Amino acid sequence: MAEKQQEKRPIKRAILNRVRLLYVFFFVTGVCIVGKIVWLQYGPESSELKADADKRTYFRETIPADRGDIMAHDGRVMATSVPMFEIRMDFAAPGFTDEIFEKNVDSLAYCLSGFFRDKSKAAYKSMLRSYRASKHKPGFRNKRVAPRKVNYLELRELKKFPIFRLGANKGGFIAEQFSERVYPYGSLARRTIGIVNLADTKLGIEGAFDEQLRGTDGNTLTRKISGTFRVPVDDNENVEPENGMSVVTTLDVDIQDVAETALKNQLEYCQADWGSVVLMEVATGEIRAMANLTRYGAGRYSEDFNYAIGMRLEPGSTFKLASLIALLEDAGMSLDHMIDTEGGRAVINGKPVVDSHKEGIITLKRVFEVSSNIGFVKAVGEEYGKKPSRFVDFIADLGMGGPIGVQIPGEVSPVLPRPTDAYIKTGQWSNLTLMNLSYGYGLEITPLHTLSLYNAVANNGRMVRPMLVKRLVEYGRTVEEFETEVINSKICSQRTIDKVRESLKAVVDDGTASRLKNPYYTVAAKTGTAQIPLSKAVKGGGSGYVDRYGGRHYLATLVGYFPAEEPRYSCIVVMKTYYGNGRYNSYYGASLAAPVFKAVADRVYASHTDWQNTVKDNAGERASRPMQIKGGSARAIREVGDEFDVELRHSDRLKGWAQTSRDSTFVEVTALGGDDTTVPSVVGMGLKDALYLLESRGLRVSFSGKGRVVSQSLRAGGKVRRGDTIVLELR
Repeated sequence: MAEKQQEKRPIKRAILNRVRLLYVFFFVTGVCIVGKIVWLQYGPESSELKADADKRTYFRETIPADRGDIMAHDGRVMATSVPMFEIRMDFAAPGFTDEIFEKNVDSLAYCLSGFFRDKSKAAYKSMLRSYRASKHKPGFRNKRVAPRKVNYLELRELKKFPIFRLGANKGGFIAEQFSERVYPYGSLARRTIGIVNLADTKLGIEGAFDEQLRGTDGNTLTRKISGTFRVPVDDNENVEPENGMSVVTTLDVDIQDVAETALKNQLEYCQADWGSVVLMEVATGEIRAMANLTRYGAGRYSEDFNYAIGMRLEPGSTFKLASLIALLEDAGMSLDHMIDTEGGRAVINGKPVVDSHKEGIITLKRVFEVSSNIGFVKAVGEEYGKKPSRFVDFIADLGMGGPIGVQIPGEVSPVLPRPTDAYIKTGQWSNLTLMNLSYGYGLEITPLHTLSLYNAVANNGRMVRPMLVKRLVEYGRTVEEFETEVINSKICSQRTIDKVRESLKAVVDDGTASRLKNPYYTVAAKTGTAQIPLSKAVKGGGSGYVDRYGGRHYLATLVGYFPAEEPRYSCIVVMKTYYGNGRYNSYYGASLAAPVFKAVADRVYASHTDWQNTVKDNAGERASRPMQIKGGSARAIREVGDEFDVELRHSDRLKGWAQTSRDSTFVEVTALGGDDTTVPSVVGMGLKDALYLLESRGLRVSFSGKGRVVSQSLRAGGKVRRGDTIVLELR
């Protein structure tokens, strides 16, 4: 026994020694850990380490400001920013267990498939499982699971989905908010409204007023809780965002819609390449509509370029207004001055000049009415042939020598050649230049330049700068208002203005713009048809005006104002088209642009009741002949007769369906059949009423022609056999 006890003692000592060593090891390790903690907290590098820890835990995040709205002149929103959400998932969120995922993945895939309808439930399930399996790889802690951004109402629905409803910790649900620009009226005036994109391209109103619209971003301190989840923290350096101002434009949504629709229809009908329409208020220069469309095939149009301010071309005959003003104001010529247009064909300075109208010796006024090129070449040559600089200087003073200065970017300056040494040496001025200038060739201006000149004539010689933005608004309060700016207080004398307005009115009454005549309001306008050089019409098109197929490119223009006596609005329509072999579309300003001008003017007229004639009050008066009442239900005929005090005469009891005929003082009513068992007489009825009456009695109807029924195959009054066919002839 003693021996056994002696054997156990060394073993016990060995175990105790090992335990002591472990105690010493753990003690030393603990001391080292404590020492390291003390070193990290209070050592020489402690400040840098603390700062680094704060950076890893706290983050300063930008709070984007809401971009201001762009509104029509009456306050309707044309562009606004709304919050949109990108749906993501943190597949490695701390509380997002495999049990939760496996239990709900089928349901979530089913809901996502039904909501977005872009792929099947199986495809969504496969995607979710793939993301879950890769949860520890970089980029899978914030993985997008929705095919598109959603709005706030859609977000509320998504938050009810399986897994998503568990939140960020247990379901890994993340909804990243973005601000997205939306346009309540779709593509309406999109090029005028413009864009500011990530490449810092600035176009239209968005670009011109970007600084005011975008506001000032704020920032806030956030603290990382777990994964990608952060919460805001109060901090003295937090800055609230300042939302952008709203821009109130001069555009009218309704007129803009009419302008774009009419332009699109005419582009399609005439197979034109592009077009532009601008409607401006005469007194203020406020632009009510600015539409620019480019045709990219059947039914495809885009507002990708602002032709009104960015396309510089030879204007053609619409420029003859400037020549007429110069002749009347500067040269002192009379509208009765006689000019020989040589039957529409002449050779002047060795160059053939052709008119579309064949006239002889006519007055200057008639020259303007029929848009005679020969007449203007002769008149301008007679007065300015020896002093062309005098003519060019006068044209420049009319506003054709420099940019208009519109409020949006993209305007190009006009090109007006001058008879100076520099222009002569470069070939920009020759003996033919003055001839070309007289009828709108040899210079390049934008459609807005042309419109501004016509608007000045309508405004009694006062040229105002076209305006697209009226004011800036912040929280409903006007911060800045833009007043009408006068470019030229008087482009010419009132005497000349009166003569020019008389001439423009005559162009519509008896000249090339006669298509604008109507019984409701008066118009003063001028048409223009200019050939476009190939170098301008086609990229790499070469020189000259005629392509290798014998085709030509044309600029068709119609510009004017209305009502002619007291102008309220001015309008220009410009359309570019190609005319060549196999093309039968029109290319004249009178026919190509007139329908668009008229559609816009009609809409403006309809919206201004103060222009319209007052309807005469005839209450209590009896017309000499009664009004026509259509055949139909006898009950309805009686009601109409009683309402409008029309005498009805009928030989029998009036019931069922009846036919009417008008006499000088009464309406004769004839019953069309006593009951549903007899074939009624439908002669004289419109097809709609005849179909209703015959089919209601079980008859099948076949018809030919159009108009009113002149004969029927089944005799009126005969027995109805349901299913029989009755043939009607309409004429």
